[in-house]
Amino acid sequence: MLERDEDDAVLVLLGGRVEVVDGAGTEPGRGAMTVVSRRELVERLDAQGSGPGSGDLDAVAAALDTMVTHQGG
Repeated sequence: MLERDEDDAVLVLLGGRVEVVDGAGTEPGRGAMTVVSRRELVERLDAQGSGPGSGDLDAVAAALDTMVTHQGG
C-alpha cells in the first residue's frame, strides 16, 4: 500500500480478507469496512517521526489489527 503512487489507496476488510483498493472505487454498499487510507497511514508514520522501513510500522500494524478486532472484523 505504501508503495502505491495513488494517495487515495485504501485498505479495506471485505469478507474476512484485507484488500488494497482504489479509494475512488470503494462502494459503501459492498460491505467493505475501511481500515485505513494510504494518506492516513503515511500521516501516522510521519507523526511518529518514522518512515515505512522502520520498526514503527509493526506498531502501526498492531494498532490497526486491534482496531479491526474491536470493530468485529
